[in-house]
Amino acid sequence: MRTESRFEQYDLNLNLPEPLLPHQMRFTGPGRVDANGQILVPLNRTDVEAIVDRIAEAGFASVAVGPIHSYLNPTHEELVREVLTEKPPSVSVSISSEVSPQMREYDRFNTVVANAYIKSLMASYLGRLEDRLKDDGVDCRVFLMHSGGGIISIQNAAEFPGRLVEPGPAGGAVFAADIAARYGLDTVLSFDMGGTTAKICRIKNQTPKISRVFEVARTYRFKKGSGMPISIPVIDMVEIGAGGGSLAHVDALRQIRVGPESAGSEPGPACYGRGGARPGVTDADLVLGKLDPDNFAGGSIKLYPEQSKTALSTHVGTTLDMDAVEKQPLAWRR
Repeated sequence: MRTESRFEQYDLNLNLPEPLLPHQMRFTGPGRVDANGQILVPLNRTDVEAIVDRIAEAGFASVAVGPIHSYLNPTHEELVREVLTEKPPSVSVSISSEVSPQMREYDRFNTVVANAYIKSLMASYLGRLEDRLKDDGVDCRVFLMHSGGGIISIQNAAEFPGRLVEPGPAGGAVFAADIAARYGLDTVLSFDMGGTTAKICRIKNQTPKISRVFEVARTYRFKKGSGMPISIPVIDMVEIGAGGGSLAHVDALRQIRVGPESAGSEPGPACYGRGGARPGVTDADLVLGKLDPDNFAGGSIKLYPEQSKTALSTHVGTTLDMDAVEKQPLAWRR
């Protein structure tokens, strides 16, 4: 049911994102908190132990807990966590009142499930990172950037890994806000292009706009509402599928389309000379003289303009009777 909203009102074959947690892996129990945070039906320890026994029997390593209205009164989910941590085998536990303490049951539960989904993996990765840094003599505290543009300790990042969604673009927006503040600019647009997407953020009064919900795994790439909502503070940005590795092709209407396919870092665009045969945005920029083939990435990557021209001619120019440099208005795929 999700939120019962339809992002494509007239699509009879609407495709929704697959849930991270299938129905057969969800456990329910008695106990109910009302919309004011008052306990309507108590949750007894005996009831919780029976559920925990089923979880232990199934062999799960990570558990998400998210009762209705627990953001107002977390007593029930704290009891569940207590029993889970006491009874073997040991499991990782995420509770929604700590991960996403806000209303809207679907968004909140989806967020705590996502947190539990990656928690064990991220804790292991961050632990190895910290150990490796210490072995190399880095003895200071380590912080990571989170999706809201601030920083988070490595310990909190391991506990709440869901907050690490999209930190890179958030860092770009924060940097743009700092530049705006230094030069006294009230309205600024930041542009951050990666390998598959380009992100634009409006900076107003030296402050980027913050949203409370971020969508992942969209079934309709740029359609709001078609993804899985994650309720975390995140810098609000507009995204288009036109990164440096986004590949161009000619559609059935003889229009040039860019994306959503990407060359990735391996083999990369044709100009990398690593076996990529299809043209990407980077190839177009190189042919148009916007990139220095001998000084790309500080000179660490040599680019091959002739391979870009060949790819553009083969996959675009031949079909449209154009050469590699001839320009045509692009119809960006959204």
